[in-house]
Parts: sequence; structure tokens; C-alpha cells
Amino acid sequence: MKRLLIVDDERTARKGLLFMLQSLDLQVQEAENRKQAEKILQNQEFDLAIVDLRMPTESQGLGLIGFIHHKYPLTPILVMTAFGSIDSAVKATKAGAQDYMTKDFSRDEIILKIEKILETKQLWLDNLRLSEQINNLKGNLEIFSGQDQIIGDNPAIKQVLDLSARVGKDNESTVLITGESGTGKELIARSIHCSSSTRSREKFMVIDVANMPSTLLESQLFGHEKGSFTNAHQQHAGLFEKAHKGTVFLDEIGDFPKKSQVKLLRFIQEKVFFRVGSNEPISTDVRIIAATNKNLEEMVGQEKFREDLYYRLNVVRIHLPPLRERRDDIPSLVNYFKAKFETQKGRVLIFPENIIQKMIHYDWPGNIRQLKNFVERLYIACPGHEVQENDLMFSGIPTQAKDENIFEAYLKLPLKEARRQLTEKLEKTFLKHYLLLYKGNISKIATVVGESREGLSKKIKRYGLKE
Repeated sequence: MKRLLIVDDERTARKGLLFMLQSLDLQVQEAENRKQAEKILQNQEFDLAIVDLRMPTESQGLGLIGFIHHKYPLTPILVMTAFGSIDSAVKATKAGAQDYMTKDFSRDEIILKIEKILETKQLWLDNLRLSEQINNLKGNLEIFSGQDQIIGDNPAIKQVLDLSARVGKDNESTVLITGESGTGKELIARSIHCSSSTRSREKFMVIDVANMPSTLLESQLFGHEKGSFTNAHQQHAGLFEKAHKGTVFLDEIGDFPKKSQVKLLRFIQEKVFFRVGSNEPISTDVRIIAATNKNLEEMVGQEKFREDLYYRLNVVRIHLPPLRERRDDIPSLVNYFKAKFETQKGRVLIFPENIIQKMIHYDWPGNIRQLKNFVERLYIACPGHEVQENDLMFSGIPTQAKDENIFEAYLKLPLKEARRQLTEKLEKTFLKHYLLLYKGNISKIATVVGESREGLSKKIKRYGLKE
């Protein structure tokens, strides 16, 4: 049974809300002020706190919201007020609230809002447990077993490799790796770690910032104490603690929550942090390597990323060029992936020169990751022992044999119907490409193409595609 805390200085408002929520399977506690609420929170864990913003003043409500957010970070907060305004909503969310409603809500509205918040929190907790399991499994394996190598003779990639080797020997300075998705930023980070004379013998820990909610992100990085939030049944050491003397790789640092950036900045500066729910400082020695495909300078100018954190991360900058800017490396990469998949798939596949040339002239928007997935797909789907041009078409790679009359079949249809069919064909081809490119990771695809995860899932289901 989920636990709910209602904090409102008006008794009639509390009782009215209780009456609306009586159909839900909830265990509810009431408090009429901040002092009562804090006392209740010390003795019980709650899945949701509903807080009146003006209690009786706005500052008291905001103070309680801030207290819950920092002391019990995985207890989401829904703010209620009779004085609805954009300014109040901004203040409440900045203080730590997850959502905001005025008191003229209907029963259906409040129930829908509560159910959505509780569902989101459950996803957070499931993600946390899954991340812990993955990290535990990784700890039992050789860190670098089966990892791809950095291949290329292009002058730009050679400069990257030379700089990475020098940076690795430094052992201390933070590193910022930039470049498009699929260019090999994590491989460069691992290379830097392996080049270190001291850290290479310790752990290399990875966290994908883009796919981690802000409250869970802090728990994963800094750890948490037992009882600091619901289902925190035991003390949890974060990545910074586990990677002592080693390296932590923060992938997609551009998605690091603005409100949490000051904590990361303080850790980089002082090498000291606090577990969630604890006031005891912990010191650790880790090297931070961050990566992003976003323009952090623009984000700083738009006040979406802290300028001081940007400069702390950007001590050493390594930029990875996209594959279309190092086309001369494509034959070497194909040969490398051929050797890899010949062993894995147990078959030999010949790539004639004309096929290699077509691959060289393709732009590869997904970069090396897309090239690797494409070669693997050929080893699975190619019917013969030699790759043919129609195999390239089957795998989504354009050839010179283009049908100039591609629209002819649609010219006989009414405009509305032609538009509908063309849109469906485009969407289906587009989704197939990205499902293959990101191996069915809907959250990643949604971020890249700028669509909602729910909308993409509906279209994938409608077109009968496999995630």
C-alpha cells in the first residue's frame, strides 16, 4: 500500500482531499504545518507528499518543499494552492516539487495526477535496482573484455589517439570528449583510463546521464543511506565511492540536471561528497571524464548549463570527427568488423571493391556505431557469400540505382490520400532505421529525433515493427 502525506493548514481542505481519494488504496497521514510534517517524516517513509504552498504564508510552504526535496529526495511532491500563478509554479518547482495544481481541481484530475506521479516514481525505483544489478554484474567481469578498438589512419583520428595517450599519463585532469553520437566517445574514455599508470588497475565506471532521472542520478553518483527514501532497504555506495582511485565516465553530460550541477562541481573541486540522506562527508579520488554530443558553450549562453562547471570539465578537450569527415578509414573499419563477425557468426562474407566504394560515399549519420550494425546485419541477412548492391538496398543503404519515378504511383491518388501513404512510408522507413541504429532503445531514439517516447511506441506498434 502506498503512503501519502497531506500537509495543509486548513482542516476542511485536508478532509475534502481525503474524501476524494478514498477510492484509492492509500495509507494517508495528515499534518497542519511544517513542524508536524517534519516529525511525521522522521518516523515514516512516504511515496508522495501533497503540500499546500501557502501555509499560511508561501515562504512556509516553500521551506517545507525544500526540506522534503533535500532530506527525502525520492519522495515526490505535489503542490496545491488556491492562488494559482505561473510565478508560484516556478517557485515550487525550483524548490523541488514534481508537479503543481490549483485547488479548483476535480476528483478525476487529482486522482490522475497522483497515479501518474506514483507510476513515475516506481519507474525510478525499478531503474535504480536495475542499474545496481548491472553495475554488480559488470564488477564481476573483466572490464575491457570484448571491447572494440579504435581503428583509423586518418590524421584527425591519429591526433585524437596521440592526445588521449598523453592525457592518460596525466592521471588527474578532467576531460571533456565531444562529438556526434556513435563516434566512439566511450572508447576514447576507456583508452585514457587504460593509458593511466595508476588508474588503469582500478575500476572504470560508466553512467548514462541522459537516461537517469535527476534524483536517481544523485543516488547513483553519491550513494544513499538506508531509509533515505522508500525501498532504500540498505546503504548504497555510489559510483564515486566505488571507483576510488579509478575513473568515472559521465556520458551525455549535457543532460545533467541544472539543479544538481552544483553538487557535481563541488565534488570535482573538493573530491568530497555526501550520500543522499547523510551529513557525513566522504572523500574519494576519482578522475572525471565527461562526454557530450551537445554544444555546451551554447547551453552556457542559454543558462542551461553552469559556466563554472563547464570550465571545470573542459580542462582537456578532445573532439571526435564524424565518420563522413574520415571516409578514408571506412575500409579499415569494415575489415576490422569483418574479422569480428566472421568469428562470431561463423561465416565468411566477401565485400567487393564496388561495395566498399558505395559504403565510403554514404554519409553514415549514425557514424561508426551505424557502420558496425550495418556490417553485422549483412552477416545475418546476406543470402550469398558475396555482398551485392541489392543487399545494400535491403539494409537501408542508398545506391546509385535510384528510381526517378518514385512518386508516379501516388500521382493518381487524391492529394490527401497520397500525403497519408507517403507519410506512413517515410515514418516506417525512418523508425526501422533508428530501431536498428539504437538497437531498439526507444528512450534514446526519442531524445535523438525529438519525439515523445509514448508517441514513438504507438507508431512502432501501429506499423508492426519490433522494438
